[in-house]
Amino acid sequence: MNKIMTIRLPKEDIEIVRMISIENKKDKSTVIRELIEQGKIYVTMKEYKNGKISLGKASEIAGLTMSETMDLFADLGIKNNIEMEDYLEGIKISERLF
Repeated sequence: MNKIMTIRLPKEDIEIVRMISIENKKDKSTVIRELIEQGKIYVTMKEYKNGKISLGKASEIAGLTMSETMDLFADLGIKNNIEMEDYLEGIKISERLF
């Protein structure tokens, strides 16, 4: 369920939202929601890249599947932080499942 939230923004940010809104033919609320989503993804990329969070946590925060997160990180050149032991264990588990 969506909730209403009131925020204060600097004039410069409001102008950027207005410009993006006009350029993309979207209402300001949609633009702000999309910017927040992009911000969540950016934060998770930085945290993951710096080894502060796991791939699973990055996926959870970004609201993406692990596969989508891995694809996004690969597209952006962010190297995988998975240790070799974890990778090999994952292969063993998948072999048992299939």
